[in-house]
Amino acid sequence: MSPLLKLCCVFAGIVVLLSRGWNLGLVLVLASLVVGLLFARPIPLLAGDLIAGAVNILTLRLALAVVLIMTLGELMRRTTALQHMVGALQSLIPGGRIIIASLPSLIGLLPMIGGAMFSAPLVDEVGKRLDATSELKTFINYWFRHMWEPVFPLYPSMLLAAELLNLSPLQLAGMTWPLTVAFLAGGFVFGLRKLPASNPHAIHFDQHSLHMLIRGIWPIVLVIALSLTLPVDERFGLVISLLIVITLLMITKRVSPASLVEIMRRHIPWSAVFTIFGAMIFQHVLQSSGAVIGVAQALLDLHMPVMLVAFMAPFIPGLLTGLMAAAYSIGFPLVLPLVITKGNGIACSWAVWLLAGGVLGTMVSPLHLCLALTRAYFSARWGAIYRLVIPSALLVMLAAASLLLLTR
Repeated sequence: MSPLLKLCCVFAGIVVLLSRGWNLGLVLVLASLVVGLLFARPIPLLAGDLIAGAVNILTLRLALAVVLIMTLGELMRRTTALQHMVGALQSLIPGGRIIIASLPSLIGLLPMIGGAMFSAPLVDEVGKRLDATSELKTFINYWFRHMWEPVFPLYPSMLLAAELLNLSPLQLAGMTWPLTVAFLAGGFVFGLRKLPASNPHAIHFDQHSLHMLIRGIWPIVLVIALSLTLPVDERFGLVISLLIVITLLMITKRVSPASLVEIMRRHIPWSAVFTIFGAMIFQHVLQSSGAVIGVAQALLDLHMPVMLVAFMAPFIPGLLTGLMAAAYSIGFPLVLPLVITKGNGIACSWAVWLLAGGVLGTMVSPLHLCLALTRAYFSARWGAIYRLVIPSALLVMLAAASLLLLTR
């Protein structure tokens, strides 16, 4: 059985189990075992892969960051900080659509781990006032959180993509900005358009509204500021910043340690946290078993059109891992020899097409942590979410394909 067919079977199994309500973290651990066996990974090495994926410093840091973000979100809800911020925004911006989209997009400007969970409580608060469904809130929070992925030069994945394409991040952003425009269009057509255009709860702006905004937003602003300025290892900046802000919020709002323990016990979706461990184990097994590289090479061996191979090579690793970095680092090197020009450079349209493959593969992947965690937070149905995500992704793909075909 070819590597491509093996992983297609594994992915089909993942989809079937998820449709039957299985926990994603458990499904990914089972999928890791199956991948290891299908790709003849020796049992002792496979067991080591499972352990290494679970206790890897990145895995633990991801899990801790997400727990802290959800804790801060619940603290802000209990201390009415969220209500203050949302109420003030509704005073400053009459359009409910603009508010609910701007919250995740503004948080998305900071490439923080678990950022979708940071904005989820804010989107939830506005979404309730606009009568948005759980699935629509999930889509808006997820989609607008990631609209900067193709263009924002501070994202680690963007830096990696630029390096692989032998461009500066700003050069790459100058090429790929149409993808962000397409993201906006898709988010509006398939998401925001379903909400009322005006804000039925809008009030007149006054100084009280500005004061409410400051009272509500300071924990978020402080987390972002500390993440960018703390003189610590950048890998741990977000975790340390969250610990500092949570402590300050507890002191200023007089939240007792007992209340914090109660939040940790009753208001943290631990099944969602387990998803992080499952995803990182699955990624580790895919890499160590050679499965992802085998699939990418199989695409080249099929002698498909270059345009299709150039898109699918980063798309499939992104789909299978839910990670932009995996999509770029595995897919780009395989297809770059096919698309670079004689001057050893890549045309703008090809750069956009390759990046679109990686971004969209990751965005439609159920293994993307932001999607999995946001879905769990809103208790949304997978099928209804994908009825919003897939058409939006196709619109972005159409924009990238049009640019490629018109400039070839």
